[in-house]
Amino acid sequence: MKRLFILIMLVASVGSAARCEFMIERHDGSVTAVSDATVSVAGESFLVGGYPVEEIKRLWHNPVSQSSPGTDISFPKEKVSRVALFDMNSRNLDTEAGYENSRNLYSIEYMAEIAGFPSFTTDNLGEALAGADMLLLSSPVKGGRQPSFAEEEIDALADWVAAGGVIVAPALDSTLDGKLRDLFGVSEIKPYKKNHSFLNWTADRHPELVYFDEPEEREVNICNKLINATEYMPGDNAVSLASYEDGTVAVVKNSVGDGAAYTVGLRWRDVIQRPHLNKDDSSHPSSNVFVPGADIYSLFVRAIYVAAHPVAAWKYTVPDGYDAVLVPTHDCDSSTAYEEMYWMGDYEHSLGLNGHYFLTVHYYRDKGYMSQFYNDVNIGLTKKLMSQGHTVGSHSIGHFPDFSKSERFPLNVVTEEEYALTADHDETTGITTGGSTWAEIVLSKQILERDLGNNVRSFRSGHLCVNKHIPEALSIGDYDFSSCYTAGDVMCSTPFFTRKSNDWTGDLTNVLQMPLHFSDVFSKDKMTEDNWHEKPAIWYDIFNKLRGNYMSSIILIHPNRKWKMEAEKMLVEMMDLSGSGLYNFQDYGDFWIGRHNFEFDYVYLADEEKVFVRASAADIARNPSLGIMIEASAPVSDITLVDETGTVHPVRVTTPAPGKYLLLFR
Repeated sequence: MKRLFILIMLVASVGSAARCEFMIERHDGSVTAVSDATVSVAGESFLVGGYPVEEIKRLWHNPVSQSSPGTDISFPKEKVSRVALFDMNSRNLDTEAGYENSRNLYSIEYMAEIAGFPSFTTDNLGEALAGADMLLLSSPVKGGRQPSFAEEEIDALADWVAAGGVIVAPALDSTLDGKLRDLFGVSEIKPYKKNHSFLNWTADRHPELVYFDEPEEREVNICNKLINATEYMPGDNAVSLASYEDGTVAVVKNSVGDGAAYTVGLRWRDVIQRPHLNKDDSSHPSSNVFVPGADIYSLFVRAIYVAAHPVAAWKYTVPDGYDAVLVPTHDCDSSTAYEEMYWMGDYEHSLGLNGHYFLTVHYYRDKGYMSQFYNDVNIGLTKKLMSQGHTVGSHSIGHFPDFSKSERFPLNVVTEEEYALTADHDETTGITTGGSTWAEIVLSKQILERDLGNNVRSFRSGHLCVNKHIPEALSIGDYDFSSCYTAGDVMCSTPFFTRKSNDWTGDLTNVLQMPLHFSDVFSKDKMTEDNWHEKPAIWYDIFNKLRGNYMSSIILIHPNRKWKMEAEKMLVEMMDLSGSGLYNFQDYGDFWIGRHNFEFDYVYLADEEKVFVRASAADIARNPSLGIMIEASAPVSDITLVDETGTVHPVRVTTPAPGKYLLLFR
């Protein structure tokens, strides 16, 4: 009777909704859409929506209707329009893998990936204009003797924008002629190689700036390097959206007919790839701070995309429909951490959370730097921790403070016995001798897998030190995830794939770098037994700022004191767990890899108020934690998910805010 009572209460709670579509999942796995979930009696059985209650596993309702799962429909693919990522390398005689003007294409592809809208990359302007209603240019537009566009292409661009297209360009070249200056709404273009520190967004209300409601988002740290920055003088009908710290104009919007042209006076490589390589001058704070220096560009182009469409769809950035998740991680880099980590493990287990523990595999004793705390006793404690469902990764062998010195840690292969005899850190000189990046990453993984019988998928370096050999060693070790940066350090809150040698010319690896957002390590006013209760409020403030951008937080807490568990508990109790969630580190990484590989299209049929979202059946099945956010300024009464064959798949739809529909696969 309790189960029936729950179903009756659910029906009663939603029966008065203006539009409602019920979904019934039965124990055999089939899902059926019903318009009426009334409870009735048939003999000795109760029926819900016409189905015996004994057969029903789950019942939910959507705020919009949907075609019945399992049926086939014709997806109007001829109406699909995506964002064109326009590769200008060949036009500008640039190379994507060089040092000068390189990685601009990578940068717009990353921005588009985080923004989440359907897109395609092309270097063919005709293809771009035919298949897209928004154009994101990879590189500066040039004029003069070697122009980026021919005269007839400029006319085609202008006509396309006037007809409703949207174009977004990085720093314009001062050689542009009148037509392109008119298109982008700039009367003067002044390119400089100078040290601009901040981008200040206007306080005026514009839909493109909807995400920028925090002080750190309004005044954005650039990279404080001598980079190419272009200053503009807007034309009569154009508006300035942002300026540099000296008041000169940095971002311009120009409305043209039914469309718009935007230009940002920076090169994408300097605001995306440069931070990912950590090649800024590190003048900004990086520990326990909110520094969205690279994030704002992805948010900016997403907001432009949404503003340009009556109904816009993008891949949601938080798993399982949460508004944000907290991802607890713990570095076990001392004997005390191994001995005390059960406090954290027991607490997280009580929440139903599988925490993630990075283990330092110090299996030998240095001459004086660290003890041999990776031993049989602590291996046993780790196995007990893992029996609760917690996951583990590598936190190196030596935890050496000078691991960032590439010359001291080559990629040489050594045995376990050899490394114990040669690798040593002298605290007097601060120099490690006999070190090996291969050993710290690959050998540590081999030892953990041998002793614990698990698959080690993740690595975090001691002291978050990074050297140029780490990406190669991670690939050799077949790692999936790395977490060697703070988000403040790389000014990026979302994961990205590491590049070999951490260099402009290096190829991308398959290892996902997952920056951590706050920790128990404070550069000022260090966290102690006396003040620890003050720190969760700092963490929660950062968590909330990220949550406002549909971004999540990875926290590092060393599990070497019981009161550190109390600090994590205080943070969790501050969270609204009806909307936010707790997540395992590796599950969170899997979500991002799945999101990266997921492709979709969508169509809005205004006359029918219907949205069709299309993805492959394999992608839908592989990504149960993924969602599609649909933002609508036009009426929407039906949202249907179909695969490549036209088969309808069941979804759950929530309404996180007015005009927003979150389509969830699970």
